[in-house]
This record gives sequence, structure tokens and C-alpha cells, in this order.
Amino acid sequence: MDAETLHAVPQLILQRLDVGWTFIVLLMRHVTFLMIAPGIGGGIAGIALRYPAAIVLTFAAFRMESVIPVPGDMITMALQLSAEMILGAVIGMIPILIVSGAQTAGHLASGTMGLNGAQLIDPTTQASLPDLARIYGDLAIVIFLLVGGHHVAVYQLAGLESTIRPGSFILSAQGISTLVDQSAAIFEIGVMIAAPVIVALLLTNFVLAIISKAVPTVNIFIISFPLTVAVGLGISILALPEAGHYLARQYLKLEPVLSAVVN
Repeated sequence: MDAETLHAVPQLILQRLDVGWTFIVLLMRHVTFLMIAPGIGGGIAGIALRYPAAIVLTFAAFRMESVIPVPGDMITMALQLSAEMILGAVIGMIPILIVSGAQTAGHLASGTMGLNGAQLIDPTTQASLPDLARIYGDLAIVIFLLVGGHHVAVYQLAGLESTIRPGSFILSAQGISTLVDQSAAIFEIGVMIAAPVIVALLLTNFVLAIISKAVPTVNIFIISFPLTVAVGLGISILALPEAGHYLARQYLKLEPVLSAVVN
């Protein structure tokens, strides 16, 4: 959109109902996306910042050739708004699935170390998420922003690659298949990130079992817990850079995945 058209949009919204309705429909798409997208989403938190951002993004995505007429009934209006909400939710959900994979890795690593009990007895944080899962999740969000994943998502959301007529989005069979594949990738990402910790602790428990058989007088239960926690946290720290590279590679695949869903 050129500067002259951009300046004329507010006046057109007041003068023409079809332009105003198209703007509202596009706004619903971007509001839904900003409620879900990692790093810039988060439910109702930060709503004072996200709504102005949604308005700005709607202005940037608005094109006069994509103006749609005002529906003649409430059912069509609701369907068009629902289509835009689905589009925004789908594009925001795909990077969230990668973050969920990183959090799954934290759950797996914490469970192997025996730290999952902390979420049941921690009276301070009031959170049901293990600390390691929270760290991996925050790392995934930071990497998403660093590699420009939000730029790719906004680009696809605005329909700049292929024009998405407002209110007409329908999730195709290919899009559904892509979402299913991305959902299944949660477990793959979790296992790949947590694999060093799981393997290291498996070997540690194997060595402890040999020691307990060779030296029965050693109270293996007393030394096993602090040892497994120390080994698990140490391996997690050493593997953190490689986990970051792995997550970055996952985010670099976002563009074809989002294109498959949108188109």
C-alpha cells in the first residue's frame, strides 16, 4: 500500500461501509494472531500494546482491491469473522507448537531427573510447569524472535505472498494435514532436545546399579538422587547451545509450513 492510499483509508472507513467492514474483518485476523503468537501473545496480558499493534498491521495489510461488500445477514457476518479468527489462530498456533515441543523436552528431562515433584509442592511460584520446561520454553520464544519468525508469520498473515480475500479463508485438507504433522512434531522436538539428558541419566543409573551390586554396603538411594540431578542439570547446560541451534532450524522451516496452511 502506498502512502497516499494509506492516508486515505481512515476517511474511506468513515465514508464507505464496505471499507469499514473489510477493515474490521482484517482487524479480527490480526487481533487473534497477536493473542496467540509466542513472544508477542499471551492471552489478555499486554492488551494495551497488542491492540494498537493489530490496528497498525491491519492498515499495512489493507488493500483496496480486496474490499468485500457488507453481508446482508448476521450469519454471513459471523462466518466471515470466524474465518478470520481461524486464520489468525492457525498462523499463531504453528510456532506455538514448536515452543510446546521445547517445553515437552523440559518435562521429559525433569521427569528423568526426578524433579517433577517440585511442581506439586512449590508454594511460591504457583505454577504447574517444571523449571526446566519453563527455561526451554523461554529459550524457544527468544529464538523465535531472534531468527525473525514473527516477521514470517506476519508476512503470511497479511497475505502479501498470495492474496487472501478477507472473510473467505477455509482450512484445506493440506492445511489440516500440515497442522497434524506439526502437532506430532511436538514429541519429536521434545525427544531430540531431551535426548542428551535421558541418555546420560540412563548410563548414570546403569553405573549406580553396578555399584550397588558390587558394594552392597553403599546406600545407593542416598547418593542417587543428588547425583542424577547434578548430572542432568550439567548435561542440560552443556546441551543448551545445540538445543538453541536445533530450535532455530525448526523456525527456519516456518515459511513453507505457513504457506502450505494458508494456500
